[in-house]
Amino acid sequence: MEENRAQAYLQLIHTLLNAPNGEEPQILQDNSELLDRGFLETCELVASTLAEQGGENGAKFLRHLASYLAQLIDMNDDVDSNNSASENFQEYANFFLELLQAEQDSKGDIAVIYPMLEGRKHLLNASFAETLQQVAQKLIAGENSETISSIIGLIENLSSHISEFPSGNRANNIEIAITGYQIVLNNREPGSEKWTQTQNNLATAYNNRVNGSLAENL
Repeated sequence: MEENRAQAYLQLIHTLLNAPNGEEPQILQDNSELLDRGFLETCELVASTLAEQGGENGAKFLRHLASYLAQLIDMNDDVDSNNSASENFQEYANFFLELLQAEQDSKGDIAVIYPMLEGRKHLLNASFAETLQQVAQKLIAGENSETISSIIGLIENLSSHISEFPSGNRANNIEIAITGYQIVLNNREPGSEKWTQTQNNLATAYNNRVNGSLAENL
C-alpha cells in the first residue's frame, strides 16, 4: 500500500512538472487525496534530485508548491484541532448544565444525581472542573443578586454530591468539588452564614483531598 502511494506521489509530480501552464490547480484538485505530508517529502526529494541534475526551474517549482501546500495542511490541522476542542467543551458544558437542572428539579435528590454521574463518570476530570469554572462565570455574569444566589446554591449542592459520589475517580471528584466551592465562596458575602457553610465544605474537601501535599491541604 505504501509503495503504491509513493508511486502515486511520483506520478502526480511528473504530471505537474509536464502540465501546461495554468492547469496545475485543477490537477491538484483532482488528486487532493494525495496532498499530505508524504507528498511534501516526496516533492523535496525530487526537487533535490532535479537541482543536482541542473533542473533548477523544476526544483524551484516543487519547493514553492510544497511550501504552499504545507501552509494549507497546517491550517487544516489547526481547524480540526479547534473543532475537536470546541466539541469536547460543549460536551462538558452540556453535562454540567444538565446536572444543575437536575439539582434544581429534584431538589438535590441523589437518587436522580448519582445515576447521571455514573452514566458519564468518564467526564468527571480536570476538563470538567475547568468547564465548570468557565460556564459558571457566564451564568453569573450580569445577573441580579437573587439569581446569582440561586445559581451558586445549585453549584454548591452539585459540588457536594460530586465530592461524595462513591464511583469514578475520587481524586478527580474532589478536585471538581474544590473548584465548585471556590466559585461559590467568591460569590458569597464574607462572614455570612452561607459563606461560613461553604468555607466548611471547602475545608472538608481539602481534608479529603488526594492530590497535593497532605500538610498543605490540611
